Amino acid sequence: MRVIRQNYTEEFRQDAVNLLKTTDRSFEQVSEDLGVSVWSLRQWYKRSEVPKKSRKQRKAEAAKFHGQESPEHKLARLERENAALQKENDSLRMDREILKKAAAKSIGQGNRLTKLSAGER
Repeated sequence: MRVIRQNYTEEFRQDAVNLLKTTDRSFEQVSEDLGVSVWSLRQWYKRSEVPKKSRKQRKAEAAKFHGQESPEHKLARLERENAALQKENDSLRMDREILKKAAAKSIGQGNRLTKLSAGER
């Protein structure tokens, strides 16, 4: 079954969001009345509430934030990042060891199976 994606005009989206804001109806009620999914309506509402920033603006704000960071906050942030990376590294090492053992075991079983099929015991 093929799903057909609906495309709504920007005007329709704004009207739907205005309907939410000006009435006391829930997302479910408005979405049912308009024939749109609740999730679409929620996304439209969310986008209308939060002004959209460009990637450049977000990067500038992030850089500005990190520049204003006190040494104590920076140290705490770096320690948290370091702990997270160490935890991930330990997990990856454990995964690698498990895979090594599994590979060695499967190689050994493969040799055993070829010997058995050849008639050896």
